[in-house]
Amino acid sequence: MNSTLRPKHKISLGSSSNALVLLIAANAVLFVLLIFFKVFYFMTSSSNVADTTIDTFHREIFNYFILPSSFGQFIRQPWSLFSYMFTHESLLDLFSNLLWLVAFGYILQSLSGNKRLIPLYLYGGILGGIFFLIINAVLPQSVVHIDFLIGALPAVVAVAAGATTLTPQYRIFPMLGGGIPLWILFAVFMLVSVSSVANAGVAYVSTILFSALVGFYIIYQLKKGNDYGEWIYSFVHKIDSLFNPDKKYKQTKNESPFFYKTTRKPFETKEHVTQERVDEILDKINNKGYAALTKAEKELLKRAGEK
Repeated sequence: MNSTLRPKHKISLGSSSNALVLLIAANAVLFVLLIFFKVFYFMTSSSNVADTTIDTFHREIFNYFILPSSFGQFIRQPWSLFSYMFTHESLLDLFSNLLWLVAFGYILQSLSGNKRLIPLYLYGGILGGIFFLIINAVLPQSVVHIDFLIGALPAVVAVAAGATTLTPQYRIFPMLGGGIPLWILFAVFMLVSVSSVANAGVAYVSTILFSALVGFYIIYQLKKGNDYGEWIYSFVHKIDSLFNPDKKYKQTKNESPFFYKTTRKPFETKEHVTQERVDEILDKINNKGYAALTKAEKELLKRAGEK
């Protein structure tokens, strides 16, 4: 039997399938897991006060997944720099972030391939989280209105900025008057995002804007041939190989990281070889010499000689 037709029964981290689905699943699974623990706390709590039970759940479980604003607390839970970007407490926040992730992530993945999305998501979330810690340490407490960072928004903003940098004139809803350019959707997304977190303070708003710059810079460098996400993709493959020992990862250098780029013309027109056209070229050679011929005329004359 052809090996390409055999179904896959092995556990996969998504490196060979769909990165967008993997990110959606990671956010959704952690959300359901935290909801399960919250329900468990309510079922086993000896207190009849809901606020007390929620406070206990936050203190013993939830707070270990969010990114604290102080370096002192962050040092005690450094994994939160990674976990916070997959953590949501509100279903509305989860749905909103995943909706925007699908909108921009699908375009980015379609044009640049499966391996660009996850590194961009992680760069936006991790560098955004580091910036959040720094700006909270620098700003006075009077302008800091938020004690922690939670949710996929900084990472999604980086993905959105990256997709827009890659192809700002990409059209969505083409049936509506030729379509809406992607940069307009990105502008609407940023306006909605910044206004929704404005009450959280300068630190949160600045983090969102910084993550957008991260997404822009990484894709800008990728278009110049500098792939900052290759090591992340390689690392994911190494972990994936723990579950799939027979799968080997071979790093290859892509001359062109985007599907829509090509070094050849999409089509070429060739003039038909006719005796009349050949006579015209020969007359031109007699009058002006062979050097006066255009490249197309030389090619046509060569093809005529091969017949």
